[in-house]
Amino acid sequence: MTRVGHRRKKKRSRSAVSAGIVAGLALVAVFAFILTRGTTTGPTADGLRMGSGTDDGAAAPTASASGSVTKADRKPPVSQTQPTVKVQTTTVPPVNTGPESPKFKHGEWIAVLDKYPADAGDTAKATATKVTRAGIPAKAMLVSGQYRGLTDSSLAPITGTWVVYLGPGSSSEQMVTLCQDPRTQAAYPSPCPTYEPAG
Repeated sequence: MTRVGHRRKKKRSRSAVSAGIVAGLALVAVFAFILTRGTTTGPTADGLRMGSGTDDGAAAPTASASGSVTKADRKPPVSQTQPTVKVQTTTVPPVNTGPESPKFKHGEWIAVLDKYPADAGDTAKATATKVTRAGIPAKAMLVSGQYRGLTDSSLAPITGTWVVYLGPGSSSEQMVTLCQDPRTQAAYPSPCPTYEPAG
């Protein structure tokens, strides 16, 4: 081989190596551009900087082993809905406030807590319920002159009146003691007049 042919071969080898280096640098530059997503130091057209944290959790692309660029897996957004809380409502059983017109025997006494007009039966029953739930058994009845022992101050039979009462008990003293008990007075203050309805 002549010297001229040897020189040409060296020049070709150097040219090929140089071209390979340039091509490699160009690929590195392209990958670097892609990896940084083409960010620049200046603002973008909409005034926001790329990759400034406004991407709502989007992950930066990563290069795979094959050289292709893929986006990292995104986690699904966390649901903002609050768990539903079931409220258990407990139904309080109704209180038995007794019959509207109970029967009394001779020698049975009651203590009256309060009186209401004939059209206030619900209020009377509500009062009896309140006192009963406080631990003192109270009842409500509609008095319409059927009890000889229930009279007003002029000794006329009480009529058209709802009566909230305690009892019956075996004596007036027993009913006064029950009615004036601090627990009863705390539940519903009353002067506690006593009556023998069947009297």
